[in-house]
Amino acid sequence: VLVKPKELGGVEVVDIGEDSKMREVCAGCDTPISDRFLLRVNERSWHEGCVKCAVCLQPLSGTCYCPSNRWDLLCRLFQTKCSSCLKAIAPSELIMRVLENVYHVHCFYCCECERRLQRGDEFVLKEGQLLCRSDYEKEKEMLRNVE
Repeated sequence: VLVKPKELGGVEVVDIGEDSKMREVCAGCDTPISDRFLLRVNERSWHEGCVKCAVCLQPLSGTCYCPSNRWDLLCRLFQTKCSSCLKAIAPSELIMRVLENVYHVHCFYCCECERRLQRGDEFVLKEGQLLCRSDYEKEKEMLRNVE
């Protein structure tokens, strides 16, 4: 399986044969691949040892993440994650974005009343938590009474 930019995908092992005159150039180190086997990731050829995360440098096997604006390979640790559930966000998923936070649509809800927040709803992002306007006003009033 080849991976397209900004998708999770597999690493394909290709047997080019021992006598092959065709020598691919590794996308990781720019040197010819003279091994019998090469890896194909994102329609590019790699030495097995060159398929590693561009950030943590750990070897990648099975799956990797390729951001759409770069050719780097990244492990799943660096894939965009939901700020609420911390699970990966697939490139095809609809999201809600607040400042630098990204949420699955089904994870975009008030942390107090658990009402799902819709586009256009008024809410507050307080200490990383989403609060609908109503619950924020209640909390503000409660804190005012404590003082």
